[in-house]
Amino acid sequence: MSAQFFAHLKALCYQHKKTTCYIGAFFILLLFGDTLLALIGHCLHLLLEVIESALEHFLEAAFGFSARQAQVTLFYSFCILMGYLTWYVARKVYFAALRGYEMAQAFYRTPRVKAWIKAILMFGALGTTVYIFS
Repeated sequence: MSAQFFAHLKALCYQHKKTTCYIGAFFILLLFGDTLLALIGHCLHLLLEVIESALEHFLEAAFGFSARQAQVTLFYSFCILMGYLTWYVARKVYFAALRGYEMAQAFYRTPRVKAWIKAILMFGALGTTVYIFS
């Protein structure tokens, strides 16, 4: 039994490598999320600091900026970049939510689903009524 399971698991891993990687990453995040996310955040912060320092030195050397001028220039450049990225992501999320809403509306307008929703609402109202008066 276990040999069949591992053979099936091995075949699944080789057929769907991306899916297996996503599942593995999900379980690692689930088990070690509290320490792993903090570590990823620290690594990203260090990477950002290295890039910022390199850009500051480049601005000082290439354009003759003072250290303060380079810092201010990079700060406002990063603010503009973050504003654009926020707008871009918010726009993508809005359109994805709009598509999901339209798909849900199309699904819930079918007669079969309407019948199930009516039945669920009736049983819910009946259960609430019984609960209130008991």
